[in-house]
Amino acid sequence: MTGIVPEREEPFVDKPFYRTKLALPYRPSVDCGVLPSPQTSGTKFSGAEALAVLLLLCVVSTLIGTRFSRSLQGTDFPDFYCAARMVAEGQGHQLYNADAQRQYQARYAARVGTLYIHPPFEAPLYLAVAWLPLPRAYWLWTFLNLTFLALAARQLTGALPWNWPVLFALSITFVPVLLCCIQGQDSLLLLSLIVLGFTSLRRGNAFAAGCWLGFGLFKFQLILPIALVLILTQSKPARSSLVKGFVLIAIALALLSAALCGWSVFLAYPEFLLHLRQQAFAGVVPQAMANFRGLMFLLFHQNQSHLFLAALFIGSVAAFVKTIAHWNRPCELQTESRLDAFDLAFASTILFAVLVSYHLNPHDLSLCLLPIFLIFRRQPTRPASAAQWISLALLGILFLPPLHLWALNLGAYALVAIPILTLFLISSSTRRQSTTARN
Repeated sequence: MTGIVPEREEPFVDKPFYRTKLALPYRPSVDCGVLPSPQTSGTKFSGAEALAVLLLLCVVSTLIGTRFSRSLQGTDFPDFYCAARMVAEGQGHQLYNADAQRQYQARYAARVGTLYIHPPFEAPLYLAVAWLPLPRAYWLWTFLNLTFLALAARQLTGALPWNWPVLFALSITFVPVLLCCIQGQDSLLLLSLIVLGFTSLRRGNAFAAGCWLGFGLFKFQLILPIALVLILTQSKPARSSLVKGFVLIAIALALLSAALCGWSVFLAYPEFLLHLRQQAFAGVVPQAMANFRGLMFLLFHQNQSHLFLAALFIGSVAAFVKTIAHWNRPCELQTESRLDAFDLAFASTILFAVLVSYHLNPHDLSLCLLPIFLIFRRQPTRPASAAQWISLALLGILFLPPLHLWALNLGAYALVAIPILTLFLISSSTRRQSTTARN
């Protein structure tokens, strides 16, 4: 897969940059051992910008916290809060006992709702806020969620020539991001980890990328497809480092789970998930999943038939093959073109993971911020083909609120998978033309 991933080369020392036959200028790149010029670096920020972002964090988290902390009915945060309390009180071995979870919810949240279904190693993360009363803990977690989003925006400025406070402010308007904050969920944490993995791999640090992705295993249904594609498509040295980092963190998280809940958790947790649909308030709503599963459910009105499973399998395999082919497509030799190709291939990988994930909630589409920004950045200023115009239209449809609000009110959020699937299908076809048209 050396056609896309920027390969490390010896730094150019006292050597001029050469022009291609097309006389296109060769820009300095960190992947060539040369620091980017101030004009191309988007990572600098002033104290005033940092203060503005901090004020925005406080204002938004206060608005959300004030509006929803008084009545957390219908939100997911009490599930995480009570799971953290169980671990803190030495009841980790009962973490996947549905009755025990409901007892803690009744005690600390004064309500019984959806259950904690994430891996055991994530519960201690919420101990950062679970020492507070529930309403204050919710406000603090909202602030942390927005901090994760700011971290992701800050990291992305290495790949996007945009001001990161502006990128952060735009991200707040994305409906899945707001849903994640309101629900008290962890999708923005996952987004920040994936962005860290993306930027690390982009710089050639595959081991660090594997570690960052490994930390995201609390949503393994989304991380494992991403890791599988990257492992299969990177060069041999990068693949080895990626696997080492990923496996190292996975083992550490497994040991942490055993320390919290005992070794029996490796049997109790899968059994709990297998019988989850039998529980009241299971939180499994296929028509709200903007992926293949949700689309197939809307089409067949069931999710256990042989036809449903066959269609789901065929769609997932086809998407997997297309994603691998996107990574293996040859590209131009200029470093900028390699980075363009890498960014678009990574964007397709995120869209692939969203589509094939077996379990997905509306707030999980926060991950789509990364492919939306990467694909938009690589679009030409003057689209020259129908596919490029369609890409821009799809980016606008996905990013702006009307589609999400309409699908939520309709009770069929799975329909959002249609523009995601369309963008996934055409994003690779516009890659060859984007660099030439932009220049």
